[in-house]
Amino acid sequence: MKKFILYFQPALYNILHNKPYAVFCILGTALTFIFVALALQLIHIFTSNYPPMTKADQIVRLDYFKNSEGKGIGGIRYTEMNAFVEGLKDFDGISLYHDNAINIIANGHLYSCMVGFVNADFWKMYDFDFLYGRPFTEKECDNRKPVAIITEGMSQDYFNTKNGVGKKITFQGNEYEISGVVKNFSFFSTPTDMCTVWAPYVFNKFIPNATLSYIIDVLTPSSMSTNESKERISKAVRYYFDNKNIKVDFPPQKIKFLKDALTTKEGDIFRYGGMIALFLFLLIPAINILSLNNANTNNRAEEIAIRRTFGASRLSSFLQIMMENFLLVLGGSVTGLLLSIPVMKIIQQKIMTGSFTENLSLVGQIDFVVIVAGVLPAILVFSLLSGGLPAYLISKRNIAQVLKGGSK
Repeated sequence: MKKFILYFQPALYNILHNKPYAVFCILGTALTFIFVALALQLIHIFTSNYPPMTKADQIVRLDYFKNSEGKGIGGIRYTEMNAFVEGLKDFDGISLYHDNAINIIANGHLYSCMVGFVNADFWKMYDFDFLYGRPFTEKECDNRKPVAIITEGMSQDYFNTKNGVGKKITFQGNEYEISGVVKNFSFFSTPTDMCTVWAPYVFNKFIPNATLSYIIDVLTPSSMSTNESKERISKAVRYYFDNKNIKVDFPPQKIKFLKDALTTKEGDIFRYGGMIALFLFLLIPAINILSLNNANTNNRAEEIAIRRTFGASRLSSFLQIMMENFLLVLGGSVTGLLLSIPVMKIIQQKIMTGSFTENLSLVGQIDFVVIVAGVLPAILVFSLLSGGLPAYLISKRNIAQVLKGGSK
């Protein structure tokens, strides 16, 4: 503790007496860590079971099939859905989903959004955070009760309140009562594309989208092995198409759980691209600050040399410079984290305003545990990148030459 204070007090003194340098370092670091926080959150979304898709490693998605000749044959038609689902009734859940871009009338105004037509199992399989109300039930679907779920963003837009439960919206000739409002979630973790409104699948008119089939998500039991789950699902699909005299190319080996499907192709590009971006967010500003740090340490060369003549070691000289740099990086990173949420909202408004994704969030619910856990090592890395080399060089200089005005 005494050694820490020994380094801390001079570092703080130098920071307070070199304000332009300190402000530049803090602002540069703050800008860096705003984007570091965003990158960490997005990487977390793509590499974990992130709400609402907390069961993605147990879900198999069935949407589009090919025959034995490789020709597309579409999905399971809605008129034959019950017969197909019957073959998988001992699984933990069968979710049906179909979306359409629809004009909605709410509170006397016309809006355009994506509406997802789903069954009750959809709400059991996906971990949406209900702020108000509840999801609709299978009984309400069977009784054709016109109820709907909306996001808090849509509720705010439609009714100028986050609690829109009990309010009414109208689309495709039906008036729906809002039974639940879910918390905004990340655009990158939605199981239903860009939907911000959901209604019972029994009201689906398949317009303007004329695709007469549903996306089917099958929740496999945790007690069932992966191989058995895939074999059972493959068998059900083949049996369905065999009854239509179609040979389908859908062996168990081709079946992927939703989590695996999301972490391939675009997911991989984004995940690894995010890691590369995170490194660049640290490296490029660090190089800029490194130049400034180098000039600052050169100006303090005589001070460091005098300290060493009184017995300070090269290590203590190095640590002294690093303490000052670490305090500036720490101040900048904390400032960046505090600014990250409003900056993310500004970015979201600029990117998504006027589109179907307007009321979806870029990152959804901020996981501060993940961000802090990632930021702490990032602070150390950034501090070493931006200040390590100048501190090392100043600690290695020859004392006599520095005091004579040489070795600058």
